[in-house]
This record gives sequence, C-alpha cells and structure tokens, in this order.
Amino acid sequence: MAQVEGLEVKQYTGPGYDRTHICGTWCVAYLNNCPEYTKNTMMERHMKTDEVFVLLKGTATLFIGRDRTPVEMELHKIYNVQVGTWHNIICSEDASVLIAENSDTDRSNTEYFDL
Repeated sequence: MAQVEGLEVKQYTGPGYDRTHICGTWCVAYLNNCPEYTKNTMMERHMKTDEVFVLLKGTATLFIGRDRTPVEMELHKIYNVQVGTWHNIICSEDASVLIAENSDTDRSNTEYFDL
C-alpha cells in the first residue's frame, strides 16, 4: 500500500493483547490467539469507559454481569459493554478481536474478581 498523506495504517498480528493505536482519549487494540484468554478465570469492570469488542475471526464468548451470562459473539458485529458492567471474554485459539476503549483504562479505574 502506498503512503497517503493524512492516513496511518496499523496492524497487529502477534499473539495476545496489543494497544495498537492510541489517539488522545481513545485506544484501539487487538486481542489475538492468546492462551490467557481461552479460560474464564476472572471478571472485570471499567469504571470510566464503555468497552467495544468486534470479533474479526475465530470464535469468542463474552460473559456479562456477576451471573456471567454468556453471549456468543458473531463476526463483525459491535458489542458495547457499558461502563461499570462486569465482563470477560473467552476466545478460540485462532480468534482475533478488535477492542476500543478510553486510552487511560488501567488497573486504577478497573475492578476485578477471581472466579
């Protein structure tokens, strides 16, 4: 692809979670084939941001709420987990998920509980 002024093209194809693009107050990340995300061991909730998930390939299940309601993700649909909602994602080993959230999301504004 030729360089075009005013356009950045980024991609992450490695394993695991990578914050591939950060711009001001928002962040776009990839979650790719990572053994850490093939088991349901904890739940989290972000206290300052919604979090958007888009399944690009493979299979993935979002677990929502303290009762861990499973939601089987469909390819290319946008799943918006609203601020303060307990959630976790479990992915097949061949999965790739695009994630968008506030760029300042970290342990200081996220709560966790182990299953």
